Amino acid sequence: MDKRVEASPPRRRGDAASSPHGAKKHLGRPGAFLQPEAPVRVDSTLCSRYRCSKSECAACAVVCPVPGAVRLAGEGAEITAACVGCGACASACPNGAIRPLEDDGRMAQRIRERVRPGAVFRVACTRAEGKADLVLPCLSRLTEALVLEPIRGGATQVELLDPDCTACGLRKAAPQWNRVANFAGALCEAAGLGADRVAWLPVPEGKAEEVRPVAKAPNSRRAMFQAMAERWKASGEAAATQEVEAEPAKAAPFREIVQRHSANPKRTDLLQVLEALPGIQPASKVVLAAGVPLAQLEVDRRCVGCNVCETLCPVDALRHRDKNGTYALELDAARCTGCRVCAAACYHQAIHVRETVDLAVLFERPRVTLFSATRRTCRACGESFLDDASEFCPACRLSGDRRDAIARRFFMGGHQRDQF
Repeated sequence: MDKRVEASPPRRRGDAASSPHGAKKHLGRPGAFLQPEAPVRVDSTLCSRYRCSKSECAACAVVCPVPGAVRLAGEGAEITAACVGCGACASACPNGAIRPLEDDGRMAQRIRERVRPGAVFRVACTRAEGKADLVLPCLSRLTEALVLEPIRGGATQVELLDPDCTACGLRKAAPQWNRVANFAGALCEAAGLGADRVAWLPVPEGKAEEVRPVAKAPNSRRAMFQAMAERWKASGEAAATQEVEAEPAKAAPFREIVQRHSANPKRTDLLQVLEALPGIQPASKVVLAAGVPLAQLEVDRRCVGCNVCETLCPVDALRHRDKNGTYALELDAARCTGCRVCAAACYHQAIHVRETVDLAVLFERPRVTLFSATRRTCRACGESFLDDASEFCPACRLSGDRRDAIARRFFMGGHQRDQF
């Protein structure tokens, strides 16, 4: 787990590896530069590949429509200068490790300002013919929380205008918005609202027209300047004028970094939206776990209570309790994103991911005890281990079995074939 001694420091805007020309504009004093903001940012501490080298997650790279824009390395996902900012990678990452310049919070605010209660809310890409309440460069920028945000605000339905992505340069990202739309529809069904609350409408290719609400005049100078500041922040100009020091802070060791767990912004947003949906009556809806950012886990008796799964879990979904001689491993089911880092990292292969998952966990938010056992001290070696019956740890029991097998072979003249 400690083969990466230090985490790479954040790359400065304008470095040769992140800028098309590798240019930096000096601000006039030592160590300060004016550097452009990248289309997306990566929080490596939430990246499955960063936290566990055995992780096979490639969700961001699979949906990225631009060759070479996403690079999977030992330090996790890296976004290169080829990125065009379509946002598909951010939508695909279950852990919320990739965040666009206009984050989900600001986009959700835009949606709330345009929702008309009792009406259909339409979202389109720039290639779709027709009027829409929200126009994006690519529908793959949408997350489940953003799709459900209009329903939270009183919209009767969310329609995604689909102009047929076959001829689009970003067509590789098309399956991502289809997955998001299907999952959002399934969540509506689990909430008792009906899967038809989310639909997509085939439209001709053309140019989308964004219908914006009539802006209200500010009622004071303070409100006017506050509105100007909000528009400035949303445009990204605020981030573009930040000063970045030339000498980065010393990076913390990997062992220290993985002890910290950042909040998953995507899951936080989704849970807040689901809780606020009007008229919900949650019910059980079991779906295949493959392809959805959710999972239900099982832990068998091979668990030794090493807590590696808890440490490496990117979203802090696993917690252990060690009290009064009893060890228990618990799962916060609503936080789990199905990244499978825990299963990949478990040396004893004690963790298993079920093939199905019940979407009701996102509404009920249960804390499930996956495994519980008595903590004992081995009579032979003195090491701590988990078992409700034996007085010897698994290692000593295995050694004893081997000694017995060797003894039987010796006394039976080598004719007894024991496997050990």
